[in-house]
Amino acid sequence: MKKALLIAGLMLGSAAFAQVKNPDTLISLTIGDWSSFDPAQCYDTACGEILQNTLETLYFPQPSDMLTQASNPKIVNEPLLAAALPTVSNGGKTFTIKLNPAAKFSDGTPVTASDVKYSFMRQMLISADAGGAALMLEPIMGKADNIKKDDAAAFATMDKAMVVQNPTTIVFNLAKPFTPFVAVLSHPVAAVYSKAAAIKAGGWDGGATTWQKYSNEPLASSPYANVIPLGSGPFLLQRYDKSQQVILRRNDKYWRAPAKLQTVVIKKVDEPATAVQLIKTGDADQTLVGSYPRNLAGQFTGLDGVKVIDNVSTLVLQAMYMNFNIQDTAKLGSGKLDEKGIPATFFSDLNVRRGFAASFDYQAFLRDQLLGKGVINNTAMQSSFPGYNSGLKYRFNKTLATAYFKKAWGGKLWDSGFTVPIYWNSGNVNRQKAAQILKAGIESLNPKFHVDVREAQFSAILADAAAHRASIWMLGWQADYGDPHNFAQPFLASTGNYPQNTGYKNATVDKLIDQAVATSDPAQRAALYRHITQIGFNDVAEIPIWQGVSYTSQREWVKGRVTNPLYAGDIYYYTSK
Repeated sequence: MKKALLIAGLMLGSAAFAQVKNPDTLISLTIGDWSSFDPAQCYDTACGEILQNTLETLYFPQPSDMLTQASNPKIVNEPLLAAALPTVSNGGKTFTIKLNPAAKFSDGTPVTASDVKYSFMRQMLISADAGGAALMLEPIMGKADNIKKDDAAAFATMDKAMVVQNPTTIVFNLAKPFTPFVAVLSHPVAAVYSKAAAIKAGGWDGGATTWQKYSNEPLASSPYANVIPLGSGPFLLQRYDKSQQVILRRNDKYWRAPAKLQTVVIKKVDEPATAVQLIKTGDADQTLVGSYPRNLAGQFTGLDGVKVIDNVSTLVLQAMYMNFNIQDTAKLGSGKLDEKGIPATFFSDLNVRRGFAASFDYQAFLRDQLLGKGVINNTAMQSSFPGYNSGLKYRFNKTLATAYFKKAWGGKLWDSGFTVPIYWNSGNVNRQKAAQILKAGIESLNPKFHVDVREAQFSAILADAAAHRASIWMLGWQADYGDPHNFAQPFLASTGNYPQNTGYKNATVDKLIDQAVATSDPAQRAALYRHITQIGFNDVAEIPIWQGVSYTSQREWVKGRVTNPLYAGDIYYYTSK
């Protein structure tokens, strides 16, 4: 489940302030809907934004306009619920963390090491398909594979890996050295919430013999599908209108100075023209970074009292994903290799994937949709990080695409034809256009080739992908933390976020990724990641397409806004009007 960075916030003259609408309330427009408010189920930027503002983590990315388009971006993670950076020992495998004694939950109870351990164990033991448990499982348990309910040793291993020394000290005994561990503890999957309140709400009771009941818990069974766990953040959930809006109110008992805003409304507005009108009239204050397409920026630019800001950096990679074994007959049509459908294993054929990659007009998309604001990136490594290779490019080439398709499925595909649905999420015009460009490219090759472009809610696409029901779909990956491992692993490791959805697996890649994350020498790491991305490119594990230069629009009365390319949306603690 994030985009660019900018600090924007202007102090207007006293006359202008008189015109500010609803000075204690900020209205932010977005196109994303919300999948869940359970940290064990949330692994996207839409729900991540809500968790970041209501729950807190041991550490957090520095709230400043600081990074990146340069290589080796400098990410600074500061203590939040922790009192200081960890004491590291045992060859980089033991992290001792003392908690901030001032930290309190919104009910006034202190944040303790037991709450930290419970929150992390619940995340990992549930191991929800749609969740981000793999981020924590990899360093703590030694591999990113989700925990299964028949894993008899899981609880005991995890229990030993996290030791509560006293109420304000917790010790992590990692399975292997893992340099970016503090960065993992800064991500919303490592959110800390009240153990007592979670148990009271019907969550796992913390017992060694009861966790299996909650293993891969269905979202509908979670006590936090529509409410927030009791946390320590600067805001509380006031109201949630499903797929419409989230309303946050200030936590007046916050353990730090209270937030400046009383209320924050994050409103889902898919229609760009409506977003322009709301910003124009001042009935909305800002748009979320990257929410609306580049070709709309000019409509915001001409509005009085509105500022449009390009991000100076991005840690997002947009890609197209193909499921190697589609577990949903509704996506298969006839279910056969004919013009009316596809077999479930359609994308398991490398020549099919190569044909799709050669059928997309990358330069037309960059020119016409992004207006030149971005770069085409066809590798699984974001361009800011070691291992990126700008020479790896898929080419829009009809002759090459035809040759691949004529080889596919033992030479049968060209004559049989196919129909396949591709999905884009409501409101995301860039992804819609990308799907349409793919459709045009493929259908121009053979009258028996059909691509059905379908719109779906963001949450539905995530759910289908996690359950292996998806066919081919568009999504973007925002870095969880600033390290090349966070692109290689989720895009190419068999336990990574996307390969778990698509079925891609390459044993050589898995070994190289394990080797790279344990290597401390920068030159060796870069060489390993270049090798990894080369294999993924050759395998067409997915089709990475672009890194965009996102923008935001905001009324000039918005002050103190702070974003960061590692944030899931905005952090509203610093913002005022």
